[in-house]
Parts: sequence; C-alpha cells; structure tokens
Amino acid sequence: MLSTVELKDQVQATGADLVGVAGVDSPLLREHGEEPEKLLPGARSLVSIGVALNKTAVCSGNLLLARHDTMCVYERLNHISLETVRLLARHGARAVSVPPYLPVDMGGETKGMKGEINHKTVAAIAGLGGIGSNLLLITPGFGPFVRLGTIVTDAVLSADEPLAENPCDLCGLCQSACPVKAIKEDGALDYSACASYILRNGLPGVIAIARKVIGADEKAIKGIIYSPDFWEIWQSTVSGSFYGCFECMAACPIGSDRPNPMGDNLG
Repeated sequence: MLSTVELKDQVQATGADLVGVAGVDSPLLREHGEEPEKLLPGARSLVSIGVALNKTAVCSGNLLLARHDTMCVYERLNHISLETVRLLARHGARAVSVPPYLPVDMGGETKGMKGEINHKTVAAIAGLGGIGSNLLLITPGFGPFVRLGTIVTDAVLSADEPLAENPCDLCGLCQSACPVKAIKEDGALDYSACASYILRNGLPGVIAIARKVIGADEKAIKGIIYSPDFWEIWQSTVSGSFYGCFECMAACPIGSDRPNPMGDNLG
C-alpha cells in the first residue's frame, strides 16, 4: 500500500495544490455530524484535496471571469479525484470521490444545499486551513481562494493535525462586503439570504421564472423568455457555472496567486 507521503506526492503531481488527510475516527468529524462510513462501509481515512482559484479572476469585478475560473477549477478537481480513486484502487484500497460541486441530493430537508460530506470541515480537520468569518475555508497560503474535494477510502493513512491557529483574523472585511448582509455580527450566516443571492441564476432563478410563466398570457411569456435574465439562466444551466457572487471571498486580504505555497509541508 502507498504511504501517506507517497499518496500526497502523487495527488499533488496530478494537479492538486493542497492535500491533507483526516481519520474517520476524528472527534471533530463526529462533532460536525459527518458519517463517511455511510458512503463507504469500512472507511478509515478521508483525503482532502484543494485546487487554488485564480485570485486575479475572482477579484476582477467581472462575474463571468470569476465563474469561468471556478468552473475550470472544479473540472481539475474532478480529474484529480478520479485519478486519486484509481491510484488507491491500484494499491488495493477501496475509495469513492465525493462530488466537489454537483450532483447533490435535491430531496428531503437539504433541498440541494448540503453535499454528502462537508468538504470545508474535512479540510479543516486535515490541517489545510480554518473556517473564516465568511464560513469559507481560509488557508494560510491561498486564503479563501480554493475549491475542495474529498476522497473516502478504506486505506489506513496517517492523519494530519488541524492548524494550531486559524488564518482568519476576524478583520470583518467579508462581512462589510456582503451585498445581502448574510454574515452576522455573532458569526452566524443567513444561509437563505446568501443562497437566494448567490444562486439567483441557478435553481432559485429557474423557480422564479417558472412562477412568472405559469398563468401568464402569450405577450408576458415572450417578455420573460426573451429577457436577459432568462438567457443568463440558460447560459448558467448549460455551462454548469451559476455562482452569482464572490464578494466575501474577494474582500479577504489573505492569500496569493503563488502556486503551491505549502508545497514543502505536504508530507
């Protein structure tokens, strides 16, 4: 079986900027209600993978550039996750990749707002960063400018320790930048306000359009389906990139565009 160092080296060689390992027996994992054994019976380890966003694109003020960069990063995460699962399989371990983006369960109480596992929680336990005021993972080198994936495996790997100090210094810039004031003084996040705004070109937008169309006359329907708002929803749907806000991320002063600032610490 691969050693943890060998696994991290090969995952990084595939294109990951950050790699960490959390054990399924971590008390912190249980405190957050994560149950990886439901995804893979006999699971022993979680491999957290991070790919850095282009900070220049995210902070450009151009939503299309930020969305495109995010889409490209998720494509890379999907590739790395697939190769990691195959790598583990070649060495006799079972593993599954938890979707870093979509698909997610759209039923029940979650309504598409919760994945099979919380990537940020796993990444924090695996020592990649800490949870910031904006409830994003804040890494020492990339700040919040990173997207995450998780591999659940029955391979026995050496778990990393959580960071001794959270990189987030509670500066409050993300709170001030939020256009819908979803980040509260007490550290809570108004998920409804955030989701309604950031996903306005996703499912919430589709539902809003459907409500307008139902019962409308032909003239009103034409006005709706030929509007820029409807076309933007169509574009978001076919591209798979519909995030409509990056303000709390862009406001964070932590992070750089430097490739792999934690490179020597992955072992």
